[in-house]
Amino acid sequence: MPMMATHPQGVSRTGGTGHPSSIPRGKVKPLTTKIEAISRVPFFAEFSSADIANLEPYFQEHKFEKSQYLFWEGDPASRMYVIKSGRVRLLKSSAAGKNMVLEVMVPGQICGGNTLFAETHRNGAQAVEATVAYGLSRENYDQLLTKYPEIARGIIKYLGAKLMDAHDVIISLVSSKVESRIASVIVRLCENHGTPTKDGILINIRLTRRDIADIVGSTVETTIRTISKFQKKGLLSSLSGRLLIRNFDAFVEMMRSPR
Repeated sequence: MPMMATHPQGVSRTGGTGHPSSIPRGKVKPLTTKIEAISRVPFFAEFSSADIANLEPYFQEHKFEKSQYLFWEGDPASRMYVIKSGRVRLLKSSAAGKNMVLEVMVPGQICGGNTLFAETHRNGAQAVEATVAYGLSRENYDQLLTKYPEIARGIIKYLGAKLMDAHDVIISLVSSKVESRIASVIVRLCENHGTPTKDGILINIRLTRRDIADIVGSTVETTIRTISKFQKKGLLSSLSGRLLIRNFDAFVEMMRSPR
């Protein structure tokens, strides 16, 4: 995976059985305003439009070039971001120094959530393409929490959901065979980045076989063989470098039956 030696400060340097009732409709598009981006932050979900407008000054715009890091693994957790446009992949370094792709974030999603509860970032975040994001510093976050105590309830719900996701992923990795782990990734991709079509669900991001192998903790060769097997069974196909999932229910069943 390409790594750009440029530090974000400007110096060069789901997988469980519960799923949303609907797949996101339409290709994920850039958000048009800061207000729209802030309103997507999950722990502001119950805020009124007027309250969201009051939050706007606390968020600052940041622009990142392709392959630039928003933050590195181990950096101080001083800022979280809500993505306005572009895509960001979350990376975790293995003991062998290899980067593992944890997730790909798109407009409306947040990254750097460790700012809410930890002193350092547990993973890195790298722009897949030119990206614009609105950053909330830890200082501003503390001010908001004091000014709007009700944010705490939203944060508890958000962290609880993230904890459940992490638990499901860990269980999948240690107890599932490769087919089930890849099926779990496909289900999450459909839920987060899928567009329904007459032929199935089109995943709107491009991940290489190596990316998928890194996510599930497998070899590239095994991942290629497994995806080829899915293709032969008619469960998925490739369309302009993206996966078209032709039988979503089959992957859900595979994920729920890890053995």
